[in-house]
Amino acid sequence: MKRNLRYKSSEILENLISIGLLFVLALTIVTMGIAFFDRRDADEAYMGSFDTDSFNQGWTISGDDSGEKIELPWVVPSEYGDKITIVNTLPRLLNNGMSLMVRSNMEDVYVYVDGKLRSEYSTESMEYMSYYIPSAYLVTTLYSSDSGKEIRVVVKFKTNRIVNDMSISYGNNVWFKVIKNGLWVNISAIIVCALGAVLFVTSLFFGNSFRVGATKNLGLLMMNITLWVLSESTLRQFIFHRPSLSRYFSYFLVELIGALSCMYFDEVQHRVYHKRYLVLEGLVLGQIIINILLTMGGIFDLYQTMAISQVLNAVCAIVSIVNIFTDIRTKRVREYHITTVGMIFFIFSAIIEFAGYHFGMFSLFGARICTGLLLLMAATVIQTLYDEIKLYRNTEKNRVSMTINTIQTIASAIDARDEYTGGHSERVGLYAERLAREMAADYDFSEEDILTIHYVGLVHDIGKIGVADNVLNKPGKLNDEEYSLMKKHTEIGYEIMNTLGEGMKVLLDGIRYHHERFDGKGYPDGLSDTDIPLVARILAIADSYDAMTSDRVYRNRLTDEEVREQFVNGAGTQFDPLLVDIFVGLLDDKEISAVTLNDVKDNGISGKKNSGLLETKLQSDLLLGKENILNPSHVRMLCYVMKLMEKKGKQYQLLFVKPLGYEDQYRQVVKEITDAHDVNIQYTEGQYIVAFYDKEESQIEEYENAINKACPTAEIKRLS
Repeated sequence: MKRNLRYKSSEILENLISIGLLFVLALTIVTMGIAFFDRRDADEAYMGSFDTDSFNQGWTISGDDSGEKIELPWVVPSEYGDKITIVNTLPRLLNNGMSLMVRSNMEDVYVYVDGKLRSEYSTESMEYMSYYIPSAYLVTTLYSSDSGKEIRVVVKFKTNRIVNDMSISYGNNVWFKVIKNGLWVNISAIIVCALGAVLFVTSLFFGNSFRVGATKNLGLLMMNITLWVLSESTLRQFIFHRPSLSRYFSYFLVELIGALSCMYFDEVQHRVYHKRYLVLEGLVLGQIIINILLTMGGIFDLYQTMAISQVLNAVCAIVSIVNIFTDIRTKRVREYHITTVGMIFFIFSAIIEFAGYHFGMFSLFGARICTGLLLLMAATVIQTLYDEIKLYRNTEKNRVSMTINTIQTIASAIDARDEYTGGHSERVGLYAERLAREMAADYDFSEEDILTIHYVGLVHDIGKIGVADNVLNKPGKLNDEEYSLMKKHTEIGYEIMNTLGEGMKVLLDGIRYHHERFDGKGYPDGLSDTDIPLVARILAIADSYDAMTSDRVYRNRLTDEEVREQFVNGAGTQFDPLLVDIFVGLLDDKEISAVTLNDVKDNGISGKKNSGLLETKLQSDLLLGKENILNPSHVRMLCYVMKLMEKKGKQYQLLFVKPLGYEDQYRQVVKEITDAHDVNIQYTEGQYIVAFYDKEESQIEEYENAINKACPTAEIKRLS
């Protein structure tokens, strides 16, 4: 009960964390939507053509007595919070509609022309703007009347002490370089985002049919990261009408990366490290909530708390790497070996991207992490397809295995009812398989075809289940009435197997038609020549061969010469002559014989198992008539049980005991030494069979001694 409560509590916690993380992601996307569609952009940075001229030379530091000349971009030797003013003279050939562009790296920037404020990008210029404003391009409109006038740029540094380069061009041409540098990365991000959305939606549709947890979380991760790339893009002033809102959604998106990565890795690694990942996801969600509260309370800005987010992202990456290498060491990685390549590449591409983002190492922000995502997506999709194909094959293999076990069980059940032909079905299956293998090249048989023929041989007589015992086990030849009833076993078997589903359909022809004759005088339908299905023609030979080489009450088995003569004489009448030629060739080459195939191979060693030995003894005693077997059906049932256990690698050890006057003592001692798995049955009037299940040799010897002690004159023999 306590365990169930703990499990439910853990499940509730997991669901709450997942809901919280998804809520933050949804809220972030809504905010981005507002930034995209809300056209109240009067106070926003200018929303972005193509020829441009550099305006980086001739600048002088204002207020500096040295009159030092500087060239942009310029790293300023000042403190955070300081303001610096630089002065220059505008070109003398300006025209109306020209523009000057400068990028603010989270700095307040003011542009004065001829002493008048022409444009600004600052915390004060936008309603509800935080101190740490998002980076943006400030575009100032110029006129022909501004030619040769003084331009003054005031910069207030907050995080980066740098004045970026400036450019002048006609209209929106100042954006050309920005677009050129960031276009392909942004297009890549949009494509990856769309692919992520496709993965997520697809996983929702196929969630009940396939294992798509990893695919769903990967879709979320791809959308989250690419939205972050777009929110930090130099082109966001083209994308969003209110790019200043990126101060919210950009930070939320970067904070979610670690948690969504953990959710994805958790599914890929089959939740082996679920507790670790769940803790990290909870920490990320908690940290986001705290950051929001701190920002709303005016205590810290989101930019200031982002360092904690990056630490958590780093911890998530480290834990993921540790888990991956743990799985490599324990070989558990084989369960997701394809995805592992993508995971490792993604983690390191993300680390490099974050390093470049914080230290300004790369000009193309987002290129590395988008490449990592594409490789991760490809690896995940390939792994998912591989896993589904493997699962299908395993399911098919299990289905085939179950079908085989069903067939073998049915075959054993058939033989268990027939007191005189024990093992017949198994032998026919082996003979048919050997003949089919010899025919394979000429008849284009695959290995699957050969195995199917073997299985048909195992169940070809299933219809005998519907034949009365007094007919099936009659010790002599059948009369006309009995024979007419026996012939019905082909039709009975066909109807039985026809109701067992599609898996059994391939067996039907062999079951129904294996008693048809090549001359059309067989049963049940009187088919002739090649109208008889090939599998039935093969079984007719295998079935007849076992009948010829088995002892009957009314005759001994035929000699090898007699068997060969029977097949040669029956070619074209009873049997397919082409198949007879092949089968006789096998007989002549000694590649098939009743002796070798009548033995059961176990672990490569040829020799009968105890069930086969007991069957042989029973048949011999019944045919010779020297022993009065009290209940042959009981012995046959014991053989059947023994066969089932032998397939599991377990053996019954058999003792034949004659108490010789100590029957009561025998019954008492057997009751004491046997358990529920052992079997004790009476074989003849004065002889018993004790079958000990899965016992050591030393235990059998103890039981023999116990019987001898209780029955001093008893005769005890082991089956051999």
